[in-house]
Amino acid sequence: MANDIVRKIEQAGVAGAGGAGFPTHVKAAACVDTVVANYAECEPLVASDSAVISADPERMLEGLALMRGAVGATRAIVALKRKRKEQVAVLEELSRKRGDFTLHLLDDVYPAGDEHLLVEEVTGRVVPQGGIPPEVSVLVSNVTTLWRVALSNEGRAFTERYVTVVGEVRKPRTLLVPIGTSANALIEACGGASVRPFVIVMGGPMMGEITEDADTPVRKTTTAVIVLPPDNPLVRRRRVRLSVSVRRAMAACMQCMDCTLMCPRYLMGHQLFPHKIMRSVALWIEGSEEELASAMLCSECGLCGHFVCPMELSPVLIFQAVKQELVAKGVRLTVKRAATAPLPERSGRRVPVERLTARFGLAGYAGPHPVPRSALEATVVKIPLREKWGRLRPCVSKGASVTRGTVVAEPEGPGPGAVAHASIDGQVTSITEEYLHVTS
Repeated sequence: MANDIVRKIEQAGVAGAGGAGFPTHVKAAACVDTVVANYAECEPLVASDSAVISADPERMLEGLALMRGAVGATRAIVALKRKRKEQVAVLEELSRKRGDFTLHLLDDVYPAGDEHLLVEEVTGRVVPQGGIPPEVSVLVSNVTTLWRVALSNEGRAFTERYVTVVGEVRKPRTLLVPIGTSANALIEACGGASVRPFVIVMGGPMMGEITEDADTPVRKTTTAVIVLPPDNPLVRRRRVRLSVSVRRAMAACMQCMDCTLMCPRYLMGHQLFPHKIMRSVALWIEGSEEELASAMLCSECGLCGHFVCPMELSPVLIFQAVKQELVAKGVRLTVKRAATAPLPERSGRRVPVERLTARFGLAGYAGPHPVPRSALEATVVKIPLREKWGRLRPCVSKGASVTRGTVVAEPEGPGPGAVAHASIDGQVTSITEEYLHVTS
């Protein structure tokens, strides 16, 4: 049974839908005693997981049960914020009815959905520095991912997902859309943008990708399409180029240590010190191997630069650049797997999501927003061939006729990956390095 569901998950191309995009069939092959359904949904404005719970909670719970069986777990827990009273009530009733899972209520803080933080909050176990939850016998899976796990057991591929469309749009809502649908199609389905020009955040405002290209497609990991004016405070901070950030660090970093003292991973006891990286950049000091390796501990939540730094510097941008350069050079730095303990001051340094939305001028966009019953229909989709965990190799040719669910690309190379499927019926009209285009 366990091998059967793992095979179905792999065939369906299920990947982490919360943003990480890690292939779920790899996770499902673990052996743990606890499975945690991550419904923290901690980024401001995002409500795609809530749409799953509102529309199809029992199927999500079936996915949780399937994952629990696959990994041999003895307990399952759904972690969600207590502020989501409607969803709490639904899940409490289902918990009494099914008896195969419990709830754990979270405070409305950011980044509550970070796996290391969530495991400690829900189970009391601390994932080692540089480690992953299965090392403490816990598996964490996003609720949208679990919903897709249940659908994979029914033979349905990962071809669509819920996406919150919010910000400067006339009719904000959360839509069920085919993978590969353009951001522009979603915006137009919500009445169009109410400002011109505009900037799009593909994903949550803190960790999503900022772009001006309205043709950018929805991926399996896309939780939201957020339309913002170019002068929004968050956009202004997040659009700073690396070269500018480095010059600012050289001129303005005063080593106040606020970035470190508020870092969620540092507060978990990890040897992560953003201010030291900033000092190295500002003073042109070559970092030690240990210091460079610490970049791998960064979860890229963005609090240090987007929220904390009084000089509006961006340690996370430096960390991203360090990671990219190390990967490009083929340098593999080993992060020491070390047991840690949360610092006692951690509880007093959690950041309420309400403060984030107020700081960045996002409060006026907050929901709840309606979820239409019918899915958005698309006539053109761009299936991504480059994902976080590697490239995909097309397995169909230009001109081929495909139907929704047809496998169109497979993982390329030795790393983990998830197959991609056509998300609409149509014809493959072009194939590039980045995308496979299907037109109905």
